[in-house]
Amino acid sequence: MAGAVFFCQAAFAHGPVFDCYIEHDDWVKCEAGFTDGSSAAGRKILVRDMSNKVLLEGDVGKDNTYTFQAPTGIYSVIFLGGEGHESTIQSSDISR
Repeated sequence: MAGAVFFCQAAFAHGPVFDCYIEHDDWVKCEAGFTDGSSAAGRKILVRDMSNKVLLEGDVGKDNTYTFQAPTGIYSVIFLGGEGHESTIQSSDISR
């Protein structure tokens, strides 16, 4: 039983950490990483509209951030952190 608990904890030790906020003049800054402190540099970020059309695509920088000008309308920002490590933020949840 103890081994099963340890395995479950180890499985969740490397989860995605992702947050976005309005930095200035409608520019959105997203910060990405992993719960074990691993870098997200080079991982993909997608910005999609309501019809799931990709509006922007980029990579997380060496500083673990991705910045873009907010598109008009409702959109979502998706961090593709690898298998089982995808995280999505809706534009309505992005604050100043």
